[in-house]
Amino acid sequence: MPVKIDPVLCAKCKSSRKLCGRSRCPILVRLTASYRIASKIPRREVYGSTPPSVLIGEWGYPSIRLGVNIPLVIGLKAKEYDFPENWWGRKSLEDIIMLRSSMIYSSFRANAKVDARLFKNKLVAELQNIALSQLPVDTEALFKKPPILSLKFDGIVAPIGPRADAVNIKVVGNPKVPRKVDYIVSDIDVDARTASVELYEYGVSFYHIVRLFSLGLLGERRFRRIVPTRWAITAIDKILGDRLLGKIRGYKEYEKYAVFHVEYVGNRYFLLFVPGGWSFEMLEIWLPRSVWVKRGEALIVSNYEFFDGRARLSDVDGGYYAIRFPVLEYLSRIRRKATVVAFREITPNYYAPIGSWQIRESIRNALKSKPVLFDSLKNALKHISSRLYADTRKVYKKSTLLRMLMEQEKITKYLKENFKQSRQTS
Repeated sequence: MPVKIDPVLCAKCKSSRKLCGRSRCPILVRLTASYRIASKIPRREVYGSTPPSVLIGEWGYPSIRLGVNIPLVIGLKAKEYDFPENWWGRKSLEDIIMLRSSMIYSSFRANAKVDARLFKNKLVAELQNIALSQLPVDTEALFKKPPILSLKFDGIVAPIGPRADAVNIKVVGNPKVPRKVDYIVSDIDVDARTASVELYEYGVSFYHIVRLFSLGLLGERRFRRIVPTRWAITAIDKILGDRLLGKIRGYKEYEKYAVFHVEYVGNRYFLLFVPGGWSFEMLEIWLPRSVWVKRGEALIVSNYEFFDGRARLSDVDGGYYAIRFPVLEYLSRIRRKATVVAFREITPNYYAPIGSWQIRESIRNALKSKPVLFDSLKNALKHISSRLYADTRKVYKKSTLLRMLMEQEKITKYLKENFKQSRQTS
């Protein structure tokens, strides 16, 4: 659970002394982002081009709140307000917060189990039309009351800006729907898992598939449901990852000990590839004074899986699958299988969570670079431990796969030794 900052501490600090230990005051960043656009926000209606960006909440399920994020701009430039693939490496943490705070979340309530079918609910149907598009869609919304100036952060979903209860939402532009998307959405006899995989293999963006899945546009008609965005993101990560895992199990083993590294918005990633069958572990290291941790020792979380692809431990979350999926993408691309240990180290510079997209895109970009190669596991681990800020002894103690790799010898070692001895005696 997130650790809240003591309000008394904030009152004493007033953003000047950084008593919480963070590099920037989260309160000031949020206020600056919100009130920068305060004078521009219309009171009862908004007109703009949604990137497209839809959001479905999970509180109160199946009676949930869903809506569309609308920036105060028109045309293709609105794409930048919800474009994770293009954000990575180009946008800072502050840039992301500013972009997201400049969109008005126009929402309403609906029943996730009843209103999923096409045109069952007029407002849901408008959101479904928006979700179909791959380019910005001109949209207008009418509110009950003026938008509330606020900024909400989440570890899986990108930040949410000012919010307003919508009386009406209307698409006034023409959604740009890829032919494959139109075909799959119209197929009411294919299950959602197969539909998601088909779209991905055709080249449809991961984030576009999430929109379709969350708005109940995929799957057999009788099973179509509106799915909260957080759940949909994790579900698509797992569905596509499992599909790729089924392929790589039959590939040859990775030949080298390799380490990939990348850093972005206060997150540091190290990926260790070891020759062997598929196994995966994510070691998440929240350093003192990072976003969920106060002072004291680092918080280390481990989640892992073996050849069967079933995650162990009870604290598996969306971040685990957001790393696992691009790792499997890479192995599928090079047609190899491997044992992979992913280290994610969160520093105090990551003072506000901006969603799991930065995890997914960071891993994708890390795996596009050339790895550092080693002749042994021991040397690879020395390389990683010399670069981690956390105490590597505690990280090692928390890990399951690292201890197995270091302490458990393989039977193939003895088979090779016996083979050599038999050749020498003969």
